[in-house]
Amino acid sequence: MKKILYLIFLFSSGSAQADVPKNQAKEVSHLLQFVKNSQCKINRNGAEHSGDKSYKHIENKYDYFRDDIKSTEDFIKYAATKSTMSGSYYEVTCPNKKTIKSRDWLLQELKRFRDKKSKLDKAEIEVTICESPRPQVCTMEYVPVCATLKNKQLKTYASGCSACADVKVVNYKKGACE
Repeated sequence: MKKILYLIFLFSSGSAQADVPKNQAKEVSHLLQFVKNSQCKINRNGAEHSGDKSYKHIENKYDYFRDDIKSTEDFIKYAATKSTMSGSYYEVTCPNKKTIKSRDWLLQELKRFRDKKSKLDKAEIEVTICESPRPQVCTMEYVPVCATLKNKQLKTYASGCSACADVKVVNYKKGACE
């Protein structure tokens, strides 16, 4: 009976609205778009499906399992790993690559997405841009920074203040240059 209800729901459900934390909603959205735009074929129960068809199927399962989904990893587990009906694992075949389980494929993409986001977040936090008016007097406190000059060279300064006092400096980050 549960399988019949699931099938009815699967073919009649609307858009996905799972209960993932806000900070992970972008990850789930990214993974859905990754599937949708993929040139890979997703094998479900012996039949190959395009990225677009797989996206719709996964989105429906995402909506169905929303009460069980509390993280991006749960999204992958419940909506994109295996058939609820047969228990067969979904497999992904990409051009010129070995076939892998969809779970592994999506976890690899999630790691890539998080690593990229982490690098962007660090870059935004660590780099300070020197703007006008530039400081005229700085303290003698020594907190070394690595500054990027207009000619793209790097130079260590005693502090962010002393770096920005130099009109040749574009930006700096904490720590001495290596």
